[in-house]
Amino acid sequence: MRYYCTHFDINYIAHALSLNESLIKCGGEFTLFMFCMDDDSYDHLVKFKPVKAILVSYRELEIEVRGLREAKGNRSRIEYFYTCSPAICYYTFIKFEGVDLITYLDSDIYFFNSPESLFIELGNSSIGIIEHNFHWLTKRNIVYGKFNVGWINFRKDEIGLICLKNWLNDCIKWCYQRLEDNKYADQKYLDYWPCTYDNVCILKKVTANLAIWNIGNYKLTCNENQIFVNGEELIFYHFANLKQIGEVEFTSDLSRVFVKSTQLIHNLIYLPYVNSLLKHQLYKIRSKADLSETFLISLIKKPSRQIRKWIFPDKIIVK
Repeated sequence: MRYYCTHFDINYIAHALSLNESLIKCGGEFTLFMFCMDDDSYDHLVKFKPVKAILVSYRELEIEVRGLREAKGNRSRIEYFYTCSPAICYYTFIKFEGVDLITYLDSDIYFFNSPESLFIELGNSSIGIIEHNFHWLTKRNIVYGKFNVGWINFRKDEIGLICLKNWLNDCIKWCYQRLEDNKYADQKYLDYWPCTYDNVCILKKVTANLAIWNIGNYKLTCNENQIFVNGEELIFYHFANLKQIGEVEFTSDLSRVFVKSTQLIHNLIYLPYVNSLLKHQLYKIRSKADLSETFLISLIKKPSRQIRKWIFPDKIIVK
């Protein structure tokens, strides 16, 4: 049995349901702990009753994890969400006795194949993390963290619990959407784990956590609708930067990194995902903010991005 956890509000409920759906399609026994960060998402899912999922309200989380309520009052909503990344992992350990290994997942991840090979690679390690593996065009973003908070494993052993508790305490004390003293949100803390803790596994499979920031590194092929990354089956894609721009229109934002949206990328990666989102959608999805830019920088870059979108079309239209 594999145990996963993710958190989201009503605006990302379609992502969370799509994540759960993708895990079901990939087979295997699992439980997904779905942490609903507002009453609307919790009330909806109580009626929806997603399969293989356990629902947890943010109200229960804030009761059990000391310091969350205070943190909520001194940071933005997205910063509070980042603060809760370690909190939901910690909650599953203290409230569900049978969970001996928890895997945190961002809600905008979608599985195309079983992740079991990642657990084999993890072995008996106490902690598992994945590098961004930035393409040279996105390499500058490494200042926000070498590792991505998209998939993280914690084992319920001495080292895993110490790391998780320290991460939780760090995030409660400081978790803001800015670079400061070698910190950035919940993410840059991970940079120091390999040299701070023993038994850390840096997962190396390029087929896990494929995303806009690294897709340019790899050769993608397909065979009978199965996607291969450098010859290995794609495990999961991280749909960060996906934006909904109309009722049935999305943009992958791949033009931003000069990646051509080939038929393979459009038809076999993005189209299945946006179809799943639309099936589960209650409201128009709000894209995550570009955390690295001020309004002025965004204004300056806007003409350049329009040109890139013209050269590298990245619109997805569901017909």
